[in-house]
Amino acid sequence: MDIIITTTDSIEGTTITRYIDVLRSSMVVGTDLSLADLFSGTSQKYRSQLNTIYDRAMVDLKLKCAAVGADAIVGLHTDFEEIFGKGKTKFVVSLIGTAVKLDKSKSFFLEGEETAVAADVLRRQQLLLSLRRKMSDDNYALNESDWENILRYSLVDLAPLIYHRYLLLTKATVSDIPLSEKKLLLDNFIPFLKSMNYEDAANVVYDDVHTDPYCTADVVEKCHLFHPEKIVRLLNHDNKHLIISLLVADKASYSIHDLELMKKIADFIDNLPDTGHYEEGKGNLFGKSGTLLVCERGHTTAVELGGHCTEMLEHGLGICNLNVKGLTEAEIDIISQFKQKIEILDSLLKR
Repeated sequence: MDIIITTTDSIEGTTITRYIDVLRSSMVVGTDLSLADLFSGTSQKYRSQLNTIYDRAMVDLKLKCAAVGADAIVGLHTDFEEIFGKGKTKFVVSLIGTAVKLDKSKSFFLEGEETAVAADVLRRQQLLLSLRRKMSDDNYALNESDWENILRYSLVDLAPLIYHRYLLLTKATVSDIPLSEKKLLLDNFIPFLKSMNYEDAANVVYDDVHTDPYCTADVVEKCHLFHPEKIVRLLNHDNKHLIISLLVADKASYSIHDLELMKKIADFIDNLPDTGHYEEGKGNLFGKSGTLLVCERGHTTAVELGGHCTEMLEHGLGICNLNVKGLTEAEIDIISQFKQKIEILDSLLKR
């Protein structure tokens, strides 16, 4: 695997163009010795075993690096931890480093050294071209072999095409997708998206946000792809239900910049225009009295200010449940939780 790993913060002869993510690989080995015994040379057998575990961790780190589309890992740090429990000693070998993209226009090789291409790199490009060509045909169904290659070689370039297919199969009206492909998509797409870099995965999902908004919200929540900057770009009254549905999701960590954008989203929601109105009931024998809510669907219900419509929808689809701004009780609860998150982040980030 053509992945460069170094303990330094830079790589001689090339330039880092993007810092992707901090990666970690941990392996465990059990023994009845201590770290002091191992490193003093008391047991050559266990030292050899520890070296083997280290090598496995290194391979695992390289695979994770390739999975996020990185070219190298810089700032590698190795940590050995001793854990005691139930009369036994275990050692955890951890490798931590930053996955980065490199400037491919600059050579990693010394002058006069022959440039080489790893077989895996060649194979990946062949598979990418082949699958992209096959998927240009809407009738082509990804099979088990395709998915094995997509996951093994981290073919993230295909993610937008696969995601659009995933959205289509979630629609009840779509019945022409073979059951075998449906199952493979449902089993493999979410793990595939989770294996991607956060920004790349977010780009895939938010770029196709209107094909099926509710499925999009579900994917964003499952993959922890809450992205304040992209949600701010959606701020439009016509998108209010989609925006609120995205607020349920989380992300790995939050910055002050995220917090400021989240406040902007909350301010947008607080200033949504009324889509219904209130009027006073006449209080006659057959009419409704008190404060009446006329919701955006035209229902008239006696409610307290801020209340929700209790009229039944047609075809037995449940209660209308909209308030004067056209929001449901469930959406109001999501907004409340989102504002609470903002308050907590505000106190944590501005200490």
